Amino acid sequence: MLELSLHGMRENFPKRIKEALDADLSYEDFMNLILFDELEYRKNLRQKRLIRAASFRSSASLEGITYEKNRNFDKKLIQELAQLRFINDGLNVIFHGATGVGKTYIATALGHHACRCSRSVMFFKMNLLMEKIALTRSEGSYLNFLKRVRAVDLLIVDDFGIKNLTASQAQDFYDVLDERDNERATVLTTQLPSENWNEVITDPLVCEAISDRLTARAIKIEVRGPSKRRANQNQSKELTE
Repeated sequence: MLELSLHGMRENFPKRIKEALDADLSYEDFMNLILFDELEYRKNLRQKRLIRAASFRSSASLEGITYEKNRNFDKKLIQELAQLRFINDGLNVIFHGATGVGKTYIATALGHHACRCSRSVMFFKMNLLMEKIALTRSEGSYLNFLKRVRAVDLLIVDDFGIKNLTASQAQDFYDVLDERDNERATVLTTQLPSENWNEVITDPLVCEAISDRLTARAIKIEVRGPSKRRANQNQSKELTE
């Protein structure tokens, strides 16, 4: 089995032999069991590889999302996104709202869910995306990086608008989005509604081009509510006092 790389079968083989003998299973039923084990092993291995390749900053799950009334969205909306039709259709999803309300968690949860559904994901904080682009330029691998970004099923860009973009950074961001235009899905989190993006992208033409790439075919979701980060900090403080 090792020579054939049937690791899933090998791990459960003794248990399956015992189950087959105890239940007097047919050869066909026994083969179905061990083939199922191998398929599950490979599926789980692929999920782990996809999650590792995505470079998430933290773990999150759709089950961990809370739906208080003041958050401005309901469970049906998240369930709809969980179908991942927006990835199939090349639609973008934009979460905007004040700091600490859970935008990053929701985006990360969608990304983890996509990986578990065998979709490839790349996750970047906006400032780290700009640093990555600068690094690949200096190493002469920028075009290869763009190809990787183009190929991934879902690109997640977190905390867009925290810092003003330089002219070259704005152009780089446009190039990334242009590579994925109308074919690949992007999830964006930001504190700024799209009509205020000119505050961080000063060139009006580039700002319009970036806005068009992101918003023309996008699901826009405003996340409201008190800061969850501050609430967690206060809870931790209470526990230590």
